[in-house]
Amino acid sequence: MQSNGLKEKTIIGMIWSSIGKFGTMGLSFISNLILARLLMPEDFGCIGMLQVFIAISGILVTAGFGTALIQKKNPSHVDFSSVFYWNLATSVILYSILFVCGPAIARFYAMPELCKVLRIQSISLIILAFSAIQSCQLQKQLRFKELSVRNIVASLAGAICAIIMALCNCGVWSLVASSLVGSITNVLLLWKMSSWRPSWEFSFQSLKELFSFGGLMALSALVETVYFHIQSLIIGKLYSANQLGYFTQARKLESVPTETLSQIVNQVSFPIFATLQDDKEKLRYGVKKNIKAISYLNFPLMVLLIIIAKPLIILLYGAKWEPAIPYFQILCISSMIYTLNTLNTNVIKSLGKGKTYFFLQLSKRLIGIALILTGTLFGIYGLLWACTIFGYVCFIINALVNKRTIQYGLWAQIKDVGGCYLLSLIIGAAVYFSCTLLPIHMYLIMLIQIILYTGIYLLISKCLHMEGYSTYKTIIMERFHKYTNDSSKKVKRYEYKNY
Repeated sequence: MQSNGLKEKTIIGMIWSSIGKFGTMGLSFISNLILARLLMPEDFGCIGMLQVFIAISGILVTAGFGTALIQKKNPSHVDFSSVFYWNLATSVILYSILFVCGPAIARFYAMPELCKVLRIQSISLIILAFSAIQSCQLQKQLRFKELSVRNIVASLAGAICAIIMALCNCGVWSLVASSLVGSITNVLLLWKMSSWRPSWEFSFQSLKELFSFGGLMALSALVETVYFHIQSLIIGKLYSANQLGYFTQARKLESVPTETLSQIVNQVSFPIFATLQDDKEKLRYGVKKNIKAISYLNFPLMVLLIIIAKPLIILLYGAKWEPAIPYFQILCISSMIYTLNTLNTNVIKSLGKGKTYFFLQLSKRLIGIALILTGTLFGIYGLLWACTIFGYVCFIINALVNKRTIQYGLWAQIKDVGGCYLLSLIIGAAVYFSCTLLPIHMYLIMLIQIILYTGIYLLISKCLHMEGYSTYKTIIMERFHKYTNDSSKKVKRYEYKNY
């Protein structure tokens, strides 16, 4: 019974997380499309230059305590209150530091206007401190419906504000306002949805206990953030705001499907895996099923985006963004493996292996930074290919570690997803070369490629009895039968009542 209840919560959590993430993705996609036509590449480049400082500060504000509270089986009210006050105090200190360092950062990039932008955008750190605990509470309780509603409404508020300001020729300030308005809306909704309120209690002992796991998670996230944003920092410093704008926009478009799938997996799988941490066999089975199901969606999606990259970007953003096309295609190759890395690292976190997770992330990111610095010797494309290679190196390392933790290692995972990976690439190559030379408009070619690729992929996966195809078919059929049965019962009750 407990297993069935957990399964039901997992399914419901996945559904609501999907609604929230895809809803947010849709809003972000539409607003970004509009803003890309109203703003210039250098506006996005300015935000990209500062994002590394905001992101690192955000990690230091939360310090991994949210992850520790989710992982802890029975956290007390004192635990939550202590973390809340820690977040608030740290956010004020870090905002003050960034405020003072604004002129130095502007000089580093040789762009004086960045000082004011940084000082205003950094206010989001203080706003973050008021939302972290409520968000943690809802995740802990698996209340993904409320989290999804929050995400959609906050994204909508930020998007509307940005578009209005862009129409008024506010430039980069449109993007700054979008972030702040979205964050404020986020906090207001969370405080309304969650009944938790901080009490006048604070315990260094609670922080010390949580930090034994959360601190390592924070250090791991810090290393991850530095690695992720060092690309923008290097491009902004060595190249130009325009090139950083192209890179930022390409990454933003690529991250719509990648981050959506990854965050759905992360938000639901981590708390679920944490409940199974004492049963390695069930945990291994759950990870195996998740990896197969996610790969079946992610691999073909990324290959399809590579195929239609040129008409897609020109259609969405306009001809001025055409230089971003190769950036986007290379990032999609890297993203094919991104979600598998998320699942593998979630296994380690769910088992409470904080030290293992930290040193694993540290070693990987040091390798990544070395690859990126080497890649810069070959220009911006060398940097992008270095990032792609690193993604696959991470997969190898993560899988080798999970061979020791849950006996689900590299070769087992390759066997489970390798066929899907090769199938996606082969169909992609066939569709691309068969359609590229057609003497018709590129948008019509794009439509043909989407239909042809999807149809062939589904047909072959059905003929080969691929597990991913069977999994999603079963889920869809079960939901369809449940819906039709519920509708039938409602009709019968209506007829009986009228009779």
